[in-house]
Amino acid sequence: MADPDLDQEENSLPVLTVGGLRLPVEAGGGAFWLKAAAEALGLGEKEIRIVKVLAKALDMADPEQFYYELSLAVAVPRGYANSGKFPPYKTKAKPAAARPALKDRPIVVGFGPAGMFAALELIERGLKPLVLERGKKIEERTADVHRFVTERTLEPESNIQFGEGGAGAYSDGKLFSRVNNSDYAAKVLDTLIKFGAPPEIGYTAKPHVGTDVLCAIVRNIRGHVLAHGGEIRYGARVTDLLVSGGRACGVVVNGLREYRSSRVYLAIGHSARDTFELLQKKGAALERRGISVGVRIEHPAADINLFRYGAKYRDYPGLGAATYSLNHTNRATGRGVYTFCMCPGGEVVNASSAQGLLAVNGMSCAARASAFSNAALAVTCRPEDYKAEGPLAGFEFQEGIERAAFRAGGGGWAVPAQNLLDFIGGRVSGEVIKNSCRTGTAPADLRGILPGFATEELLTAFENFRKAYPAFVSERAVLLAPETRTSCPVKVLRDGTYASLNIGNLYPLGEGAGYAGGITSSAIDAIKGVEYSLKGL
Repeated sequence: MADPDLDQEENSLPVLTVGGLRLPVEAGGGAFWLKAAAEALGLGEKEIRIVKVLAKALDMADPEQFYYELSLAVAVPRGYANSGKFPPYKTKAKPAAARPALKDRPIVVGFGPAGMFAALELIERGLKPLVLERGKKIEERTADVHRFVTERTLEPESNIQFGEGGAGAYSDGKLFSRVNNSDYAAKVLDTLIKFGAPPEIGYTAKPHVGTDVLCAIVRNIRGHVLAHGGEIRYGARVTDLLVSGGRACGVVVNGLREYRSSRVYLAIGHSARDTFELLQKKGAALERRGISVGVRIEHPAADINLFRYGAKYRDYPGLGAATYSLNHTNRATGRGVYTFCMCPGGEVVNASSAQGLLAVNGMSCAARASAFSNAALAVTCRPEDYKAEGPLAGFEFQEGIERAAFRAGGGGWAVPAQNLLDFIGGRVSGEVIKNSCRTGTAPADLRGILPGFATEELLTAFENFRKAYPAFVSERAVLLAPETRTSCPVKVLRDGTYASLNIGNLYPLGEGAGYAGGITSSAIDAIKGVEYSLKGL
């Protein structure tokens, strides 16, 4: 459906926002939406035209009747007597980005979500960034991930965590965010649509694209950066940060080559532990952050569909694999247990990035057609849980869990797993329930991998979930561990211009800076970081 600001003929007619439409899911789209809008406006169907879908959400409050709630931009006849119920739909003018005059080429370190959007924002402002990515192109990276699955051969610089596209490239591709800034979020979605995401992500309530579509988007963004004068170097690990007079003036790559610049944007993600060690060595102001650790819980997708959709809609066409979001707060301890990164119709992936350290994550393709659905089930951790001192203590905490998991899996990259009811009962599973993890699983006591407080909180949460959602605590559910890369355990302190608090010209962005988590919020952080860093130039 066309956007009215792109259709000159339609622009000559008033366009109103018609919200609050509520249609049974069985009604379908197209003509049914037009009829509903016409009835709401008190006009005939031939008198109006839907020019844009603004919002679409599924309402499952009544298990006997699901509805779609819609908001539409509708062109109406001139002279339509609007009671004021339907506000005019107005597109916001997009001012041209300021084009600062920089004498040198800005450097972007990392080409995940934050790095990609930083590069795109710089190009929009007439600059030609140099991107330094420690991993490989997405095509080569995908081959390395496949080799890890089939041969158990890990490439430390090219895996689920490292490489073009970042960790987000191998995920469910969820694009909703807790960041409350609609203009920046809309820009992120519009950009992804421009580079290959389906238009529906612009109006669905909880959009996602899937890892297969994300990989194509990454390739398209790469092509755009190169076509507009940017340069991308792969296998380019930053091994030193050049600082003079309290300001960053460049980087050293692979211990050999210097690149000089008055603007260095760090978009390193949450797992570049060696780069954080470099920042500490250089005196960057760092602060440890609380994270969450736990497990992946997986059920048959059919079970989750029944749990969420009920008997009537469990197999209803068009609804897709069901999602869920659960949480439990233990008031006695003040800790929370919550699900996130839910992957309906997806798979659990071995997300390890270093020899001897094992971690898991979740991933879905666009179709969400796998026979399994999984989610992270994580327990909140506090900085004091790390035991070690210093701003990087959280990495040591993560590594301790990941090292124990590698040993528990037998040292050959099998993922430690335990059937849910065995975990609750304190028994090692004789045989792990069939699951989606393609590197294989090994029966293990997950209580010996997770910190004691995390185990206790999970057990308390399962007791609560069993009462509230008995279908969730099922003999068909399995736990795979550990989920440790939920977020970055370090915050790189920065000022109002997004610069490092005590190293000028250095701009930490995205998840690795400790200010974002996930694709959308990392992209927003990068856009704002570039914008603020160039103000006044």
